[in-house]
Amino acid sequence: MKLHQLQVFLSVVEQGSLHGAARALKLSPPAITVTIRELEKLLGVPLLTRSVNGVKLTEYGTLFQRRATLLVSDMRRTQDELLAMRESRGGRVSMTVSSVVAGALAPQAFVEFRKSMPNTSVVFRESPLPAALSALHNGETDFAVVNGAPGTPWPDFVEQKDILSIPLFAVARHGHPLGRVRTLKRLLDQEWLLPCEPGDNVDKAFVQFFEQLGLTAPQRILRCQSLFPTIMLLKTTDVIGIVTEPTFRLEVAQHKISVLRVGEAFPETTVSTVVRRDRPLTAAAQCFLSCFEEVAKRFALARGSEPFGSQKSKR
Repeated sequence: MKLHQLQVFLSVVEQGSLHGAARALKLSPPAITVTIRELEKLLGVPLLTRSVNGVKLTEYGTLFQRRATLLVSDMRRTQDELLAMRESRGGRVSMTVSSVVAGALAPQAFVEFRKSMPNTSVVFRESPLPAALSALHNGETDFAVVNGAPGTPWPDFVEQKDILSIPLFAVARHGHPLGRVRTLKRLLDQEWLLPCEPGDNVDKAFVQFFEQLGLTAPQRILRCQSLFPTIMLLKTTDVIGIVTEPTFRLEVAQHKISVLRVGEAFPETTVSTVVRRDRPLTAAAQCFLSCFEEVAKRFALARGSEPFGSQKSKR
């Protein structure tokens, strides 16, 4: 199996047709057809069904697409690393971070990384946990640094390490009618804004938290994982939000949004580094990951809490 064959196959899937792939790769349509047929003959299964409307993946093709994406990604990473070694360049590293990590840890981690590898190409992606895991699984990113709810289940293909615990606060706009209440019981009938998707681990943890207090969880839930619309909703409506301490301090407080001084403390969110179990990191990626871990330790010490330090990876 050749890298060229994989690239042609993935281009056909991306473009949705043989002719589209031919245009994208600057090859003739017959050359694309021959390559796909060679690949199907080599594998012994049909990968695509063809029609006047384009192509569609078979069951075999769907499985092969995932594997081919990883193979091409790993080959490119290997080529980049070898080229960087040969030409004394820094290579390339890509990562996915959650919004809280992007604000609280990523800038300083980047500064530390640049001290060791000034010439490395860096790609940041900001995504919530499910999207970060998908990008890691598909080979689109080297590692992830994300935060999740306590007890978050991790897929078998990753190795995960806790590096930081961050407080969560309930917040509302200045002048909110219930801004001076001191118990969550008074807020059960309000509409809440959560950084989650329906039914995900954060969503479930929110319900479980209220149940543990002997309360019925709020029924009116607005869900949003993007920071800007979250801030605007908190600023202009009477929703009650849940935000992390660094997000509040760095992004939210300046918009006339206050912490609600309720007596009940929300469970802290845990920041974790996540890598593929079967995919060794490049030197550049390992260096950047170590920078995140070091910055997380300093962040915890500055808050007066104990860093996770050398906890063993959870498998």
